[in-house]
Amino acid sequence: MTEQMKLDRCGVTLDELERAAVLCLQTFAPTDAPYYGCFSGGKDSVVIKELARRSGVAVDWHYNVTTIDPPELCKFIKREHPDVSWEHSPHGNFFSRMSTVKGFPTRRNRWCCEEYKETRTPAGRRMILGIRAAESPRRRNAWKQVTAHKRTGEWAINPIISWTDDDVWAYIRSREIAYCSLYDEGFKRLGCIGCPMSSRRREDFARWPRFARLWEKSFKAIWERRVGSNQRDGREWFGSAKFDTWQEMFEWWISNDPLPTEDDECDGLPLV
Repeated sequence: MTEQMKLDRCGVTLDELERAAVLCLQTFAPTDAPYYGCFSGGKDSVVIKELARRSGVAVDWHYNVTTIDPPELCKFIKREHPDVSWEHSPHGNFFSRMSTVKGFPTRRNRWCCEEYKETRTPAGRRMILGIRAAESPRRRNAWKQVTAHKRTGEWAINPIISWTDDDVWAYIRSREIAYCSLYDEGFKRLGCIGCPMSSRRREDFARWPRFARLWEKSFKAIWERRVGSNQRDGREWFGSAKFDTWQEMFEWWISNDPLPTEDDECDGLPLV
């Protein structure tokens, strides 16, 4: 594979993609502080980190510790990117937070993202993100190459916003960039083990049984804490109203099926 390899879109080359991304990073580089680089350890992160290195801009890189990322990913970051700062949530361990305060996350209530991934970027810092439009329609509609961050209002720079998966992998292989071994096992994206947005939770729990046991233990703790209690609106807690055991509740959660006799009023979220 050559650096001038034509990609499958209007004859653009990897070199041209790289030059455009580098120019973007240089053009919007802050003058009062380094960029705040958001690094997750995934394929997009290693690409933006390499682009930033080639651009010569000042960046300090940060990984938001979720405590439920794959062990292989954490080891990869420590081994290949020792310069990345590990940012720990003030809420502590995810499973403790889930069991005692928040309850389990769902597709409609992903409190985990807010508390463990999205709230630790300091105000006033211009960010570099690995967001790509090809990842989802929501990202395609919400993000541009330069976008005001919804929480801080500061500019978020997305140098690979227009890149496809093929672009990313072609760049990684052409530039011989190290990446997490989980991709070689068939993983397309890396993220939290047990993420409610994932359709492969059963596979993930089979791959990492220790995390499966921690999820089960937390579901049991939630059940024992809430069974027979009421929600804020006075109705019986939805868990014991809909299920006979915590195991049934856990199985429903993994399945992504609607709640039994769901009435669309209770979204299964208020666990505190």
